[in-house]
Amino acid sequence: MDEFVPSWLITAGVTVLVVVALLVVLAIILRLRRRKRYDLTKITLADIDQMTGHEFEEYLYVLLMALGYEQTFLTKKSRDFGADLLFYDQDDIKTVVQAKRLSEKLGLTAVQEVYTAKAYYEAENAMIITSTNLISDPCWKLASAAEVRIIDRDELGEIIKAFKRGFLTEAREQIEEPFEQINYRMQDSLEVIEQRRGRIQAGEYFYKR
Repeated sequence: MDEFVPSWLITAGVTVLVVVALLVVLAIILRLRRRKRYDLTKITLADIDQMTGHEFEEYLYVLLMALGYEQTFLTKKSRDFGADLLFYDQDDIKTVVQAKRLSEKLGLTAVQEVYTAKAYYEAENAMIITSTNLISDPCWKLASAAEVRIIDRDELGEIIKAFKRGFLTEAREQIEEPFEQINYRMQDSLEVIEQRRGRIQAGEYFYKR
């Protein structure tokens, strides 16, 4: 005796199979996208723009290690003393790095912080790696005076491009370039206050001789 299978049951079974298949395909797509998001060979500057500051630090850690800087370290977040990373280059020279994932302008604070980190970590070099091209003139001048190397968005893009092409030596040479020297006059930052004879004054404060 032939068993009768209701058409609705067949339809339901097919629907379940289709849904399961779609879920499997979706899971595979999401997994591939996740792998692409974190795979350094796939990451672009546009991806970096979507990172948090902490993610950018982790990305740079992996990038430096992949470029051959095997002695690379992330600093502890609670007490980084102005540096996010520290690495030793091919000549065993210690460099502290401040990572700045920014869309706005890079200011003086970053230079000041990494300069103090250079002293704390007893490093020979100090560096800022940032995702922005917006860098103020005072920032460039202070970086020059403090001998702080700034790798901006364009240069970071060139380093990433060299890395993806397998030109690791070229990428390391770009990273290890010296800081940019900017001509500036210290006197331009000083304010000369005219004094009246027998009276010293600044603002409302004064002293009569």
